[in-house]
Amino acid sequence: MRRRFFIQFNRLNVLLIFFVLILGIVGWRLFYLQIVKHNYYLKIVEESHYGITQLPARRGEILLDDRYSNTKYKLATTTTYDLLFADPSIIAKDDNASLLANKIGPILFDLNNAQEKENKRLKKLELQAITEEDKNKIIAKSDQELLNDYISNLKDQMGQYIRSEILLLTNVDPELEQSINSLNLDGVSINEEKNLYAYPKQISSATKTAKILAPLINFDRDYLEILLEGKNHYTVLARKLPKDKADQLEIIFNSNSETYHGIKLTKEHYRYYPEQTLAAQVLGYINSAGIGQYGIEGRYNHVLAGKAGFIKSQKDAAGDILTVGDSKVQIAEDGADITLTIDRAIQLEVEKNLPAAVREYNAESAQAIVMNPKTGEILAMANYPTFDPNEYAQIFNLKEIHLSQAEIDNFTVVGSDDNKHIYFYTQRNPDRRFEVFEDKEIPSTYYRYDNFVGSEVFRNKAITDLYEPGSTFKPVVMASAIDADEVQPQSTFDCSGPIKVPKISNPKSDSDYDFIKTYNNQYHGVETMTQILENSDNVGMAQVAETLGYSLFYNYIRKFGYGEKTGIEFDSENKGQLEHYEYWTQSELLTKGYGQGISVTLIQHATALSALANNGTLMQPFIVKSIDYHGNNKTETFEPRIVDQVITKETADKITSMMISVIENGQAKKAQVPRHFVAGKTGTAQTYQNGKALFGTGTTITSFIGFGPVSDPKFLVLVKVDKPLNGPYAETSALPIAQKILDFLFKYYNVPPDKKF
Repeated sequence: MRRRFFIQFNRLNVLLIFFVLILGIVGWRLFYLQIVKHNYYLKIVEESHYGITQLPARRGEILLDDRYSNTKYKLATTTTYDLLFADPSIIAKDDNASLLANKIGPILFDLNNAQEKENKRLKKLELQAITEEDKNKIIAKSDQELLNDYISNLKDQMGQYIRSEILLLTNVDPELEQSINSLNLDGVSINEEKNLYAYPKQISSATKTAKILAPLINFDRDYLEILLEGKNHYTVLARKLPKDKADQLEIIFNSNSETYHGIKLTKEHYRYYPEQTLAAQVLGYINSAGIGQYGIEGRYNHVLAGKAGFIKSQKDAAGDILTVGDSKVQIAEDGADITLTIDRAIQLEVEKNLPAAVREYNAESAQAIVMNPKTGEILAMANYPTFDPNEYAQIFNLKEIHLSQAEIDNFTVVGSDDNKHIYFYTQRNPDRRFEVFEDKEIPSTYYRYDNFVGSEVFRNKAITDLYEPGSTFKPVVMASAIDADEVQPQSTFDCSGPIKVPKISNPKSDSDYDFIKTYNNQYHGVETMTQILENSDNVGMAQVAETLGYSLFYNYIRKFGYGEKTGIEFDSENKGQLEHYEYWTQSELLTKGYGQGISVTLIQHATALSALANNGTLMQPFIVKSIDYHGNNKTETFEPRIVDQVITKETADKITSMMISVIENGQAKKAQVPRHFVAGKTGTAQTYQNGKALFGTGTTITSFIGFGPVSDPKFLVLVKVDKPLNGPYAETSALPIAQKILDFLFKYYNVPPDKKF
């Protein structure tokens, strides 16, 4: 009896546990559907019963002030084109996809574009053909056949409510493509035409995929999740429609609104850069997902983009918008306008000179900054090679190259199969190379970037790239020593020959020493500090550094801002490289005296040098003058900001006089501007490979710094030329560019002469 009761009790327990589990599962499922997935299913219901019309926000403009007319020039603005889209859920219900495709297809059809694609198809088939018989089978499609294909594709696109594939994005740029491909998302891929497609049947979790993908392609996460489920309520049929075609479609739609109620025209905003390549690296660009990349577009994307709005209205059973009933309007908030400190005329002048210099001196690249030393305002910032932000994807265009088998055998391969890069060296020591791309379908066919460097042109090297400043660093070192009262302009050092510096603690032979020499092996005996700068004497500057000593030298150059970011408004700024003095050897202390063993950015160096021209006051560099917010009519204005008083005004006056003497009496006479004094200094620095210094033509980085008018500086110019094959010294490459810019600036500012000749 007791045993039977025990068995019945166990059965009741099992049954009770079973019911509790069932209730728990049902409860959890209800919680999941009603709470966790509430927004998702609410969105589906809203999509079924409401029509949502997007109200795109207009992206803010990027502007320049004109110095004389007080008008603003648009560097970046927004233009509007017509976009044609369809709702396949409505079209499928009416079963008129074929009718619509045949009506609008001939209007939308672009014969030139279709013929271009057909020619690519034929060329590919011809290259793959092995025999004459294979080649004879290749037949070009007629214009009518191309039109028929287009109409057929249009019909398929409009007629699929539950779709096997969904077009998410067109014209995906290579950098975005790389980001998407690196995610290895199932059911998401980019085709040869650079269009991003989703294949719902291959996607195991639309929620997870949407969470990862939405931020990259600038989609609303919930909306993307619905798309990835395969429910197609919106498909783009054509973008950037010419006005005549849009007008023609509008007439047709208005003539029979009942037939065409599943297809509509809307306005779509596109970024436009009226000045094309002007200040391209400063600006950046907008990628195919509508997100700012690089420069101001990237740094201030959240400010420029604004916030999209919408109109949500009820739909009737046929899917038409009701004019009565519940509706909600969220007004779009347009993006803010940003005005830069750049002076358009100065930027144009700088950009006119850089390309000519790169070609004339056969250099890899060149950069220049023009800065107001009193305020920190950037008046010009330029890079060459450059690009047109309107056509930014063109920098990825490839050009077929024809190489011998011997050249192919000498390819240098870097990386693994998943991340393999092939390089072709046009010369060695110094190295000149470009990346090579192998055709995966056509054997022994290779390509290179049409511009040779690809996406490198997006980089603002004035902000990102490090280099040794060389002799343009000498005025900073000399000013530090004068300010510390270790030397004065008329102090002297014996510079009769090289300086021997031991590499090891107990040197026994010359191989145990480093020898500090002048750049041309000419020695000048006893020199004043002014003469040391005039002759750009490394031996003299090494003694200046030694006189300063480790701690004092380090503290001064830190005060000038080296080794840390300037804080200019770019995300990609590099802070440079400056080790603490405790890690310096004696040789490193001395070589830093003439600008070796320290790495700087161009903006960092220009900012530090500006302190010499600004009575010893270091200013915060800035390139954004103001931000105008349309939503609240608020304007945020940015004013000059003092960072530090790094040297006294008396020291600044002394170093300015010494730098004037460099131009008037030293090795930089070619930098003279008629009827005006200029303070300046040349610099030629080594480059390195695998930690070893390179020597010879094409291995140097040349630069020149100059400012004026010397009694009341209004502008400072810093020019840098990378690895010129012709003119390997600053006097023959960077200096001539800077002289032209300085000459222009004296005229542009209408500076009265301060010199009789």
